[in-house]
Amino acid sequence: MFASLRKAAKVVFDPAFSGVAIKALVLTVILYGVLFAAVLFAVHHLPTFGAPWVNDALAMFAAIVMLVLPFFLGAPVAAFFASMFLEEIAQQVEARYYPADPRAAGAPLGVTLFTGLRLGFIVVAADLVLLPLDVGAPGIGEIATVVVNGWLLGREFFELVALRHLSRSAVDALRRRHARGIFAAGIVISVSTIVPVVSLLAPLFGAAFMVHVFKRYVHEDRRV
Repeated sequence: MFASLRKAAKVVFDPAFSGVAIKALVLTVILYGVLFAAVLFAVHHLPTFGAPWVNDALAMFAAIVMLVLPFFLGAPVAAFFASMFLEEIAQQVEARYYPADPRAAGAPLGVTLFTGLRLGFIVVAADLVLLPLDVGAPGIGEIATVVVNGWLLGREFFELVALRHLSRSAVDALRRRHARGIFAAGIVISVSTIVPVVSLLAPLFGAAFMVHVFKRYVHEDRRV
């Protein structure tokens, strides 16, 4: 696990991956910028309510929303953008670290985008369900969110990577055999989505990390 983590971290700073890293970074920044602009626009164009303090309270609430937005949207954003760049990232990681392995057949872009969108919506729904816990039990709620997102991200990232090589039944069998390790990898990705600055490159890091995790399990199973 730590070896895979170290290799994935190197990818983020590797000049060979600068192209996809810049694309992932720019698109993520643009998305957050659009969301922040939408919140500011909505606040500045609110009608005047019965008392001035109501508008002041709404403006303060909007400021809080902008602060927590990256934490709340980090996981779904990572899920969606990872699906966009996964094929390119996986090809480069496999060519560099696993040149002797058979080349992946790849997965259709439509399938990966649909998977990323589906996962993004599921993560948002799960985070909304956990939102009362986040508010009512600070600390516990955040940990629960990281754990739930970790399970979702681990499963989906692993499937996105594995389906490039294996059939659905083979992927399901491999995932069941290594469920704990995949869940642990998902937790690492989930944590990366809430760390300031790091979250901007979470899609790139998560995809590269899961490629290494997948390859490790495949090689281990071959030796058994």
